[in-house]
Amino acid sequence: MLETISRWGMAKSSIWTFKDQIIETPNILFLEHPDYETPGEATLSYDGWGTIDMSTTFFDNDKNTSDITPTFSYPLEELNEVLFQKDGGSPIQVLYGQDPDPEAELYIVGNAPSLLRRSDDLVRRILDLRKKISPDKLVYTPGIALPNNMSILSYLGVDLFDSSYCDFLSSRGVEISDWRGFPGDTSENRKKMFEELKLLRIGIKKGRIRELVETRAQTEPWLVEVLRKTDKNNDLFYPYIPVTGGEFYTCTRESLNRPDISRYRKRIRDRYSPPDRSILLLLPCSASKPYFYSKSHRQFRKAMKCCDWTDIHEVILTSPLGAVPRELELFYPAKQYDIPVSYSWYYEEERMILKQLQSILEKGNYSVIISHLPSDMDFIRKQFEFLDTTEGNHPTSKEALDNLSQALKENAQSSRGDVQKFLKENLSCFCEFQFGPKGKKLVEGSTIKGRYPRYKILDGKTQRGMLVPERGLISLTLDGASILFEDGVNIVEIDDFRPKGTVFAAGVRKADNGISPEDECIIIHGDELRGVGKAVMPGIEMEFADKGAAVEIRHYI
Repeated sequence: MLETISRWGMAKSSIWTFKDQIIETPNILFLEHPDYETPGEATLSYDGWGTIDMSTTFFDNDKNTSDITPTFSYPLEELNEVLFQKDGGSPIQVLYGQDPDPEAELYIVGNAPSLLRRSDDLVRRILDLRKKISPDKLVYTPGIALPNNMSILSYLGVDLFDSSYCDFLSSRGVEISDWRGFPGDTSENRKKMFEELKLLRIGIKKGRIRELVETRAQTEPWLVEVLRKTDKNNDLFYPYIPVTGGEFYTCTRESLNRPDISRYRKRIRDRYSPPDRSILLLLPCSASKPYFYSKSHRQFRKAMKCCDWTDIHEVILTSPLGAVPRELELFYPAKQYDIPVSYSWYYEEERMILKQLQSILEKGNYSVIISHLPSDMDFIRKQFEFLDTTEGNHPTSKEALDNLSQALKENAQSSRGDVQKFLKENLSCFCEFQFGPKGKKLVEGSTIKGRYPRYKILDGKTQRGMLVPERGLISLTLDGASILFEDGVNIVEIDDFRPKGTVFAAGVRKADNGISPEDECIIIHGDELRGVGKAVMPGIEMEFADKGAAVEIRHYI
């Protein structure tokens, strides 16, 4: 039985209980060999376990080039019996192309070493397996793990590794590292694998595994190939990526295609309708997040006070997100990313920003477009026609700010418009982005109270929800949940009990497969609303898992 403790995408930290063995994953199964010592901290000791001999052709066609015969040691003797079986019927199944047995708990990818440096086959084989099995199952790829590829294998959904490839290279006198292998001292090779395992576990638990993957992928071309081909399958990852998170770095071209970032851009195209404003104001990003509190954006707001700012739609153009409407700047990952500033843009970045801006322009109804962008973003000016207020000056220079104020005076009303309409439109956009098109109902007939960024959505004196800046999400009350319940938004159906603290996966009957960790969940039994809270695991996993917290309850009936 498996209990997932934390996950980010397909990578997960779990506790596997099987035949009285308790195994933490991800983990390394070390080979039994007199010349190679298992790290003392390793949780999988080989003492007293059975072994399996494998010929040297497992690694090399030349039988005379290796001086060791790999001998696998496993924590479960049952592995000895099933490693080369092609049929199911066991909690542990080896796959050579046949369909996975849904009753198995661990799937071993047969002939895994044949996937080394075959990026297409590696990505296809593992992701196809992950599509066919439930999320609460384990995958093991024998014979291919090294410190520089363990993170990307975990990112693909692999939970168990072994030391066989490491030991094979040790027999050749290769000193391995998280970068590359060179002739040298091999005595620390196993220890380096275990140190990488500890770093991998931290990366998963802290939600930073993608950064580790991007760092390690740069060590070999085939690993970059694997990552780029994996990123073409981001739709598979979206449900497993939390909708909130901590700060992270986007330092490589591969960062443009992170699944949390590509999901944000996709929602702009599919889940976002601009507010009803006459003027579109394009602004640069800032180092401080959210942008609203940065020194530069405070200067921009001061320049906007000369006119009806309620008729201005602010959109920040940036990499790697493309276009961030002001009303969505709190939504993950707009508030969390950090990117190096070089005042130059990759072609991929330019194309991505233009695509996101085009999506907003097509859906908006603007009479005037004002660009207050720096000169390094001239590629925007070459693509679209608008009023340029910087004219080659820095956006925060006195000349540029004066130009911005003058342009707004000439194109906007002088008196302030309806602030309540302005706030409702902004919150409506946010609710659509968070919950989908039906989320707009949360704002219909409401009044918005509070000061940015803590806005409350009220129906008279009854609160429906609140924008919580720490999460960057609307947190629902029972009254707000009842509105979305009518349209089947983020529903988790449970057995007949009254939840008060935590709903565990064992009590879930059915869950919306679009629910991601940290999403707002509406708890029901039959036609009755029972509570509201935030998801701990993906909706698709709630339906399969036997253990673990599914939803943390905030309000209950």
